[in-house]
Amino acid sequence: MHIPIRRGIATVLFGNLLSTTAFAQQSSADVTVEPHEHEILEEILVTANPLSREATDLSQSATVLQGAALRQQLANSLGETVARMPGLSNASFGENIGRPVIRGLQGTRVGILNNSLAVSDASSVSQDHAVSVEPFLADQIEVLRGPSTLLFGSGAIGGVVNMVSPTIPQAIPEEGYSGRATAQANTAANEEFVAGRLDLGTGSIALHLDGFHRRTDDYDIPGGAALYPDADHEEGEHEDGDHDEEEHNDEHAGDEDGTLENSFLNNQGGTVGLSWIGEQWRVGAAYTEYKSDYGIPEGAHEHAHDEDEHEEEHEEEHDHEDHEDEAPVTIRLRSERTEAELVGRDPIPGFELLKVRFANTSYKHTEFEGAEVGTVFESDSDNTRLELNHNPWGPWWGVFGLQYSDLDFSAVGAEAFVPTSHSKTGAVFWIERGDFDAWQIDLGMRYEDVKVKVPKTLIVEEGATGPSADADFQPFSASGGVVWSMNETIDFTGSVSYAERAPGADELFANGPHIATQVFEVGNSDLNTESSVHVEGGARMEYGGFAASATVYTDQFDNYIYQENSGLEADGLPVLFWKQQDAEFIGAEVELRYDFEPNRSGHWQVFSFGDIVDGELDDNSDTPLQPPKRVALGVDWDMQNWAANVVWIHAYDQDNIAELETETPGYDLVNAEIIFTGPQYEQFDWQIYLKGQNLLDEDIRNSTSYLKDQAPQIGLNVIFGVRAYF
Repeated sequence: MHIPIRRGIATVLFGNLLSTTAFAQQSSADVTVEPHEHEILEEILVTANPLSREATDLSQSATVLQGAALRQQLANSLGETVARMPGLSNASFGENIGRPVIRGLQGTRVGILNNSLAVSDASSVSQDHAVSVEPFLADQIEVLRGPSTLLFGSGAIGGVVNMVSPTIPQAIPEEGYSGRATAQANTAANEEFVAGRLDLGTGSIALHLDGFHRRTDDYDIPGGAALYPDADHEEGEHEDGDHDEEEHNDEHAGDEDGTLENSFLNNQGGTVGLSWIGEQWRVGAAYTEYKSDYGIPEGAHEHAHDEDEHEEEHEEEHDHEDHEDEAPVTIRLRSERTEAELVGRDPIPGFELLKVRFANTSYKHTEFEGAEVGTVFESDSDNTRLELNHNPWGPWWGVFGLQYSDLDFSAVGAEAFVPTSHSKTGAVFWIERGDFDAWQIDLGMRYEDVKVKVPKTLIVEEGATGPSADADFQPFSASGGVVWSMNETIDFTGSVSYAERAPGADELFANGPHIATQVFEVGNSDLNTESSVHVEGGARMEYGGFAASATVYTDQFDNYIYQENSGLEADGLPVLFWKQQDAEFIGAEVELRYDFEPNRSGHWQVFSFGDIVDGELDDNSDTPLQPPKRVALGVDWDMQNWAANVVWIHAYDQDNIAELETETPGYDLVNAEIIFTGPQYEQFDWQIYLKGQNLLDEDIRNSTSYLKDQAPQIGLNVIFGVRAYF
């Protein structure tokens, strides 16, 4: 069965309801592999859409990775998996840790979901905290650009990345069973990776099992780890542009270290899920465990936490020796997630679909300095979501929804820069879609109540705490969008969204050294709700073998929350205060693809994309950690049992930098892959593949990363793997 893939941009007001098709339809796991699996612009349902809309029918920008397109981009982190898509980047902390950045926004402004419920880890608090999901086990990954607060909460003011995983079985496998398995190894990190999935079903009972295991050594890099190895380098030199890309490359020419120390990764996990599937109702539950042990590249956690001891000794040489002897920092991450789901068609008069979903996530993240425990982050969260589709009201289709989350978060240790907190969020939302011949109209709104309680605030004196503190916010969001099908070839889209975001507990109450970002953070309990007006326009065209999409957008922020340098120091680190100021983001994204008719040389497609975003505060300074502008060109080819692809991405220098940041040189990334699909044996299919990653062995730094000056991405890497489907 051919697996349709959509790379293009489309839009909608997103939620999460099951398609109105029968529950017993074929599972997405029941696929066979054909030689001609190209990425083409076709119809794909976005599972995060409560109105079962196809990607081509959406009025706000969205991209779905599925099938061959997803397998081509899979990486060890979610951020790296989606980073080669328009408008997306990776807030990396080395090669193995990365959280998605959407149109220059990251952290708490980007929602990370698993099956449309929050992942509920600590990745939004700090870049060195891994996202606790495994991309290799996803059926598809959906990226919703722009404010997605209407259906996913005020934290999604920048967008959402939703990983669709079959943890709770959705259907009975057609043959009673289906599955897939993958094994791969690489040259740059001595990776050993295996993953598998098995779906079983009979009668009304379906069972899902999956698991994975990965082990890597410290990974290879093109030269030295430091972007600017001169210890006397001053920030002003970057701002003046004295260190261009050529000089940057010269600096690395004499450094042949070639390995990023303490960049190893060992992780594993698995899921067991069970469902009862009837004619009208489905009920299911699943349990998922995720474990990850990884190193923080050297340089990331160097700071003056021994400064008092050093001051007493008054010896610079001894201070230098202490830092050299500092034990490497490693992290042990553990996550346990229990999910349950109830879905019914025609549940009550006037409504066609009901879905209730619940997830409890117990998360623990321990940072070690050598064998000693440094800081422990823990959270326990409950997320409940109810969606109810009403029957059509003339041309209108709509969904009412309720959502409630309860989060207990704690950080204990020498580097706990955020206090223990208890957050409760309740929300109600409503969206509607109207179809009027060539026009589609989307409307929606959401109201939230966010309460944050802090039993004891942090104060500067070591070991001391302050009084309790409370915060209460009522974010409101509304959106309107339109799709106009001018003819069978061209569609135009437009949308306007007003979104509000409640400040996070770290922005309100932080007070301590944040070692991942190398600053001393001080929160601001007087912060107001952050709001954004998002305006977006786009066009899509399909004519013969040619397909194209283009989007332009702007985000006008009131009370944008950011960090401002105070000019002070604490614990040897610059003190940054959380402040508010208006800000503006302007950007554009373009995608092109041409599908040639198959001929004697095979089936060819060429594609290209480009993206750019610029963020500025009201005082004309640049917002921090902005991605560079990029252009890309790629080719897909297949013939009989063979397929191949190659993509080149050029990132320009990023010299629009905030205070305390350095310029980031541009790079050229070239990746390639060749795949052989073996003969089919009844329901069994198999492939072998060879991938080349960073074939030019470029020194690649992500300007969206706090660690980019100390840790480049992986160098030249060859990946060999085998896949099987049954």
